[in-house]
Amino acid sequence: MTTASFERFRDLQRAHGLRALKYASVSVVGIVVTQILLVLAYQGFNWGGAASNFFAVTGASVPAYILNRRWVWQKSGQHSLRREVLPFWGVSLLGLILSTVAVGVVTRWWDSQLVLSGTNIAAFGVLWVGKYMFLDKLMFGNTETSTGLATEL
Repeated sequence: MTTASFERFRDLQRAHGLRALKYASVSVVGIVVTQILLVLAYQGFNWGGAASNFFAVTGASVPAYILNRRWVWQKSGQHSLRREVLPFWGVSLLGLILSTVAVGVVTRWWDSQLVLSGTNIAAFGVLWVGKYMFLDKLMFGNTETSTGLATEL
């Protein structure tokens, strides 16, 4: 590997690492928002596990989309319904289905906020890495970001 190639590889690695760290930070925000909404619905509104999960995941998806688009992948301007909004909601829908099924199953045996929250987090944890790859490669990474490296990752 030439010196220029090695330096370019290091630049890509650094940009990808920072993006992954930002994505992880947005995920933490998403978990906090989801858990607040989940507790509110389950304990405050006394809704069932599946309804509470639907409410929480749907509500938390809005700030997750905005933070991922603007902060992680540094996109601004018009939102593309076909290339950004619908695919993001599709991935969120997959997480919603998986977590709602899991929550529906476990709340048949346990009536516990802790079990409900843990199941929700575990279901999304299963999809977390795949979602990052999808967002980076197919959705937000299609055009150059401010680092100019997204199309080469």
